[in-house]
Amino acid sequence: MRLDTTRFPQVFLHDEDAGPGAASPSAEAQLEALLERGERFVLLTDHLPGEHDRQEESHADRRERALFFKRNKDRLRRLCGGLVLIQGERTVPAPVRIAAQAARRVLGFPLVFARSAQEAQEEATRLLARQL
Repeated sequence: MRLDTTRFPQVFLHDEDAGPGAASPSAEAQLEALLERGERFVLLTDHLPGEHDRQEESHADRRERALFFKRNKDRLRRLCGGLVLIQGERTVPAPVRIAAQAARRVLGFPLVFARSAQEAQEEATRLLARQL
């Protein structure tokens, strides 16, 4: 995973690494750096849950990620305005929507679906304008 902060406070999640030969910091390290900024942001991605092969991710990696979110839950709730999932023309299966709602409760910030990049950016602006 790679975080693209070039359009901060809209932070784009990409499923690929930085590029061939480039060492990519861990997802947790990237999120930690983002939280260290101390500024509100919104995450945007066109990668729907369950679309990539998690077999490459070890149990230890999943456990480490879960612990990261547990340790940083308060900061995430305070600084992350939400996560916008760009679905495009794809139909989002009901189990994915249900899982998204469960993740919303656990993470403590809104998770919304958008049909286009433009709609996603509008949603991100709306989420950032929300009062805490």
